[in-house]
Amino acid sequence: MKNNLIKSIIGLIFFTLVFSIISPRLAKANESQDLQINNSINQEETLAVNELDGETDGLNQILDTPSDSFNDPRINLEDEFEIQPRIAPVIPLLAGIVIRSGVSFIARTSTGNVVRVSAHAAERAVERKITAKMIDQSLANGTKYVDILSGERVAWASNGNKVAVLLNKNSDVIETVYDTTSQKLKWFKNSWQYIGDIK
Repeated sequence: MKNNLIKSIIGLIFFTLVFSIISPRLAKANESQDLQINNSINQEETLAVNELDGETDGLNQILDTPSDSFNDPRINLEDEFEIQPRIAPVIPLLAGIVIRSGVSFIARTSTGNVVRVSAHAAERAVERKITAKMIDQSLANGTKYVDILSGERVAWASNGNKVAVLLNKNSDVIETVYDTTSQKLKWFKNSWQYIGDIK
């Protein structure tokens, strides 16, 4: 009894995996066949229009002919070319990510801005025991500064975790992170905005 149950569960898992691997490929193959059919229909229409150009007598004859006399099937092209919505890639929230040392990634802050965490920043965060949630809190609630020597944008949460997040001056890439108990003298308050170059 127990062996049959285990075999059934394993069989179900195997079937689910095989189906999930094969079904997207079948759907893609079906889309390409539809595209080929639509292209051949467009070519036939173009040929028919080109044959009718300049032949007003033929055109008048076609227009005067009742539609019941045509034997070929009619195609409603408006239904054929329905625009399908594309799903954008899912960008995870920064606060929910576990940072791996030396791995660059893209994340969305709790305020909705998209940033890239550089490999260097990820390495330093792991080394300094700074979590993604701490970085997100600094970006969302921290005071904004500009480093006058490097031009980097700084977000520093003076209350709470006291993590400084340094963003590149020309893009929304987090260059490095570190914890500091006080504001640096080279930081000047600024109300900088996210550039929005990372999508």
